[in-house]
Amino acid sequence: MQSRNILFIVEGANDEPKFIRKLFNVCYRDIYNTYSYKTSIHVLANHIEKYYPDFDDGFTDILGILKECESDPDELQILNNQYTDIFLIFDFDPQDHFANFGMIKRMLKYYTDSTNQGKLFINYPMMQSYKHFQSLPDDDFKNRTVSVDQCQNYKYHIGQISSYTNVEAYNYATFVSLAVHHLRKANYILKGVYEELNQENYLEVDSTLIYDKQFSLLTESNQIFVLNTCIFIMIDFNPKHFFHSISNNRSSFLI
Repeated sequence: MQSRNILFIVEGANDEPKFIRKLFNVCYRDIYNTYSYKTSIHVLANHIEKYYPDFDDGFTDILGILKECESDPDELQILNNQYTDIFLIFDFDPQDHFANFGMIKRMLKYYTDSTNQGKLFINYPMMQSYKHFQSLPDDDFKNRTVSVDQCQNYKYHIGQISSYTNVEAYNYATFVSLAVHHLRKANYILKGVYEELNQENYLEVDSTLIYDKQFSLLTESNQIFVLNTCIFIMIDFNPKHFFHSISNNRSSFLI
């Protein structure tokens, strides 16, 4: 398989790059770059709505949009490179004062292909949700939610309660164990069934439907399910290998 040259467009300058760096050190040998947007998806959504209101009617280059707002020469160099795949990783951040939920849904419907316009992953409520566990396996994760008020201090809270705060200690089994929990959670949100998706069903998952379910819960009860979708990148890269690993090595994972 030809090596890929990948760009991750991420919200933060710390947690996301650390997570991606460790994931690639453990699982992959592809070339990648990370560009930190350093503000929320709601700010990006408002910018796109203002200057590119018809962005989803045709090909709108996300790199071009970002370059318009970037002045740092080193960061511009990252955006000027050519990539085989582009992934966008952002937080849902329901507490954001500039929230633009309608535009984010449009972005999810448009940014669905990493090899074309890019693929968007939304983390609920934010990136740190991947480690929202005191122990693994954790069947209680099925019903784990956070309120909008709890989102204000979510990073601190996870830092206090999680047993998986040190991503540098992760190995392949850790990543798979976490991914399976979030995979089951996605299935539970979509279908009410807390079971693993198989490869065929995973490839049919519509992130927009997850978003709709989360937004409905937010509207009805001012809370959302804890779910990290960024970790699904390790599945996207090679679904066959991921699901084969689970099928043949279940005892190696905390699932």
